[in-house]
Amino acid sequence: MIKLPAIVITGGLVAAACGGSPATPPPVVNTPPVIESLTIAPRAEADRPLQITATVKDTETPISQLTYTWSASPQSGTFSGTGAAVMWKPPKGQKTPDLYTISLTVTEAYTSAGQAKQNSVSGSATVRYNDSPAEVAFVGRDFLVTKFGDVNVGAAEAVSNFSDSCPGKAAEFEDVKNNRINFEILTASFTAEAIAFDSTLTTGTVDGPCRFEDKPRNGPNAGRIESVSGSCHLTTVYENFRWLLCESTFSGETTLESLRGRVPGRVVRAATAR
Repeated sequence: MIKLPAIVITGGLVAAACGGSPATPPPVVNTPPVIESLTIAPRAEADRPLQITATVKDTETPISQLTYTWSASPQSGTFSGTGAAVMWKPPKGQKTPDLYTISLTVTEAYTSAGQAKQNSVSGSATVRYNDSPAEVAFVGRDFLVTKFGDVNVGAAEAVSNFSDSCPGKAAEFEDVKNNRINFEILTASFTAEAIAFDSTLTTGTVDGPCRFEDKPRNGPNAGRIESVSGSCHLTTVYENFRWLLCESTFSGETTLESLRGRVPGRVVRAATAR
């Protein structure tokens, strides 16, 4: 009689009594997760937290057991929270306006044929970025100093950052055109000291001291260097994901008549500014 070796069955695996190793479990079929959507507001304001929510599905693994990795570019900002819903605080002091990409990678860990495996999928969404105080301060100074303050910049270029929806643009164009005819502007300065916005961040104002130095091209003071100082007030509007100017106002102690064509925008006395 032939005697066969004993067979020991343990934990569902079959092993030979003579020291054979457990049989390898068969491979499993595991479908990757699916990122169905990323929900984020179309506009992100620097330093203001913004909620981002992902809708994710997976056939084999509970959603809460997946790993979620969030990132943003061109600058990361700060993410808080975990999982499919997080808060993103956009960075401050970056190029503005700009377009940011928010990216999510979802990773599923599982075991197949005794080996650790993982599936990863990625998705992204875009959002418009603004650092509004910095942006309106820039467009205000760009108009008053860089453009109006340069005799070589024509009227059309000088008002290029004004909104076409604001009637003030046409008036500013005429002011610059007349200035180029009657004055040779030499220098201009402006400091944005006060910036304010409405609650929806769609309109705003920029205020600060300004100074203009020029030489009249005609009249009794032709060729003589003169200067005028006062306060410049600019209104702004948010359109197409960027800030534009509407109109400017100059107020000072100098008589109104002497300022016509010498400074940009509407001229008012200091007591009635705005």
